[in-house]
Amino acid sequence: MRAAFAGHLIGAFNDKAGRPVNFGPEDVAVSPRDGRIYTGLGDGRILRIDPRGGPVEVFANTGGRPLGVTFDASGERLYVSDALLGLLSVDLEGRVTVLVDEAQGEPVTFADNLDVARDGTIWFSAPTREHSLAEVELDVWDSRPSGRLLKYDPATGEAKVVLDNLFYANGVALAADESFVLVAEFLAFRIVRRWLAGPRAGSHEIFVDGLPGYPDNITRTPDGHFLVGLSLQRIPGLDAQRARPWAVKVLYRLPAFLKPKAQYPGYLMEFDARGQLRRFAADETRDVVAQVTSGTVLPSETPGAAAEVVVGSLLVESVRQVRLQPTD
Repeated sequence: MRAAFAGHLIGAFNDKAGRPVNFGPEDVAVSPRDGRIYTGLGDGRILRIDPRGGPVEVFANTGGRPLGVTFDASGERLYVSDALLGLLSVDLEGRVTVLVDEAQGEPVTFADNLDVARDGTIWFSAPTREHSLAEVELDVWDSRPSGRLLKYDPATGEAKVVLDNLFYANGVALAADESFVLVAEFLAFRIVRRWLAGPRAGSHEIFVDGLPGYPDNITRTPDGHFLVGLSLQRIPGLDAQRARPWAVKVLYRLPAFLKPKAQYPGYLMEFDARGQLRRFAADETRDVVAQVTSGTVLPSETPGAAAEVVVGSLLVESVRQVRLQPTD
């Protein structure tokens, strides 16, 4: 299915003066307590949004750059991957606690996306050891594997590296039965599956490969599928030179008007637990920034109804809404 992303739930929340790079609502989470939407902005604020047209209010401020957001099963606590502070938790009063900012002697202050297991274990990603969020373009050009998938143990208060040397580790999501965890390799156009249970526990494999863009956040749907936002379309001129690092360096040093031009269409893909593509929505208006970094299904009281999905973006400063029709 192809569809334009529309139905903005919020517009720009304030004027643009002094805004940092990548200001927008990168990830979205829906509270299991009240169905409201939570999302972080580039100035540290976490907004709480009533999808039924109610108020938009500031729920908390991390003092950093909140990226990934997800609730525990009870909705009592919001967990946040912050690009400046690491892994955080936020209680219902908006009080922020830093859970961890290092793992095995290395900093993980740039945390990106996350998911929470039923026992409170938090799986999260640290994309790169080289650059900050504001320098993501350098990682796209550099394409070196320095990302990590990490596991935070609430009993010990420590995090450990589970997978290392990933090509910009990004989205993270657990299977509905928690038999595996997925992590997106943004710079390799693929998603990796790490098995947590069963005969293959401890091993990992490619879950999806050859994506048409750079995979960002991954969110599990109520029926156990996975929504994946592609935040940037593949750049043919850059792809063609990947095997020749010297040529990539030449391209990078070219004046901006001579470099391959990036396109930011709105791509949202839905995969089942076997890695099969089930649904696909897109806004492909050329030279229009419609970037989608994440998607989350809104609760529905009508069984079998088309899924209403809210989507986030670093570059589009609104939370948008799109309908995914049931698969035939």
